[in-house]
Amino acid sequence: MQSKGLVTLVAVTILVAAGAVAVVANAPRSRSDAHVGEPVLSGLASKIGDVAAIKITGEGGVTLTLEGSGEAAVWHVAERGGYPANKSKIVPVLLGFSELKLVEPKTKEPKLYDRLDVEEPGKDGGHARLVELDDAAGKKLGELIVGKRRPDRLGSGTDGLYIRHPADAQSWLAQGSVDLPTDSADWLDHKLVSIDNSRIQKVTLTHADGSRLVIKRDKEGDKFAVDGAPADAKFKSDTAISEPAEILNGLDLVDVRPAAEQPVPSEGVAHAEWVTFDGLTVTGDAFDKDGKSWLRLAARGTDKAATEAADIAAKTQNWTFSVLAYKTKAMQTKLADLVEPAKGS
Repeated sequence: MQSKGLVTLVAVTILVAAGAVAVVANAPRSRSDAHVGEPVLSGLASKIGDVAAIKITGEGGVTLTLEGSGEAAVWHVAERGGYPANKSKIVPVLLGFSELKLVEPKTKEPKLYDRLDVEEPGKDGGHARLVELDDAAGKKLGELIVGKRRPDRLGSGTDGLYIRHPADAQSWLAQGSVDLPTDSADWLDHKLVSIDNSRIQKVTLTHADGSRLVIKRDKEGDKFAVDGAPADAKFKSDTAISEPAEILNGLDLVDVRPAAEQPVPSEGVAHAEWVTFDGLTVTGDAFDKDGKSWLRLAARGTDKAATEAADIAAKTQNWTFSVLAYKTKAMQTKLADLVEPAKGS
């Protein structure tokens, strides 16, 4: 009897459970849950090549505009006079947005948006960023409010990103990651020139006070020597003497301005000329302004160096570059900086 009752109880339990499963399975999903797994920006993946502008609006309404054409073209930073952008940063951004997928609906309450940084972009103190993707005709291919990044916690290897469509109250956790700096300087192509000091034959430094320092050598591999130095001068080191020849080795910009907006002043300028063994001559004018070190570059070349000189000139002739201070400081090297001080001084 007990056995028969137990069988009956198990059978009833199974029927009840099956009924419950059926109810859950047939229950309508919420409008939000129904979108789980969908692309955040529907259709963008097939239109990446059509994107011609990326506009990012951040705190205080500060806007950054990147202009180009899809994955293949050269991109420019509008707020830096149209200077070339770092394409290696832009392509991952476009791909990142095209691969974002909705994972979990979050708050609809505007008063809670700031917890996820998906509030209305542009307000002071806010961290939300409005991203607009347009084609060459100005047609919007995608628009999204981007908030906090949520590090991967499930071991999937993919971070999460809180997002919200501007016209929708519903915020979301999306799967994927997009590196999105709001400072336009972070998007610049930072590489200027890279001329190894092994190529340098002669460096002439002309200082703001009119004094000059010349270092040179007769053939590649020789150590640099100070031209016209006193016979009894005791130099600190060969490394110190050769430092001005290293300035162009891996010279990167920090920021940039059109030359017309940041002209070389009439005074307080350090001038340098680098001449290579193979016919390249690069000149630079350095000065300090607004707490930054600025540099104007020019180039000319003969024989094998003609093409290289033309490339450098094309990249630099219309621009004034902010560079790391130690680079322009080396352009101000004087003889007194290279010799050991007299004993007792």
